[in-house]
Amino acid sequence: MNSKQTIARIIVKRFGFYFGAIMIAVAVWGIEYHMQSGPTIYEATPTQDKAVDAFSEMNRLLITLGTSLLGAMGLLLSSGFRGRDCSRDLWAAITGAVFVAASIYYGYVANLIVITMVAAGNFDPYNSALVRTHSLHFGTFLAGVILFAGFVCQNVMTGDAEHERPHDVTGS
Repeated sequence: MNSKQTIARIIVKRFGFYFGAIMIAVAVWGIEYHMQSGPTIYEATPTQDKAVDAFSEMNRLLITLGTSLLGAMGLLLSSGFRGRDCSRDLWAAITGAVFVAASIYYGYVANLIVITMVAAGNFDPYNSALVRTHSLHFGTFLAGVILFAGFVCQNVMTGDAEHERPHDVTGS
């Protein structure tokens, strides 16, 4: 293998991820643009306004909690539990982070669905797409919390017990 082929492989490996991420971002932007290109007339009743406000506040709360949980995960994983090895059940933390990130994504999609319905002038809190997306939003958040809590319990509680155990001393 010559040096030109090696350099080409290095470039593909290093920049392939970024190229893929940019392509996904462009695709998501195009889908979002298509979803938001509906009519902009909305004559709401007071009941619809309250329903939109209630849903939006609930959605904001779950997104804020998810973002906070991701920050807590990052803090705990980067600090290494005060010098201890936190590799035990690391899969739970990573999977929990993926679920929380998916929850934030579903919250964003639910928000886009609400905006689309409001723009069309027919907000329905029982719309099947909205209910399904909101269920995914909450379910993935809950799964992420459970997995992260399991990771913390396995590494903090079990780790403390291992460090507090007296060492066997032979002879007096």
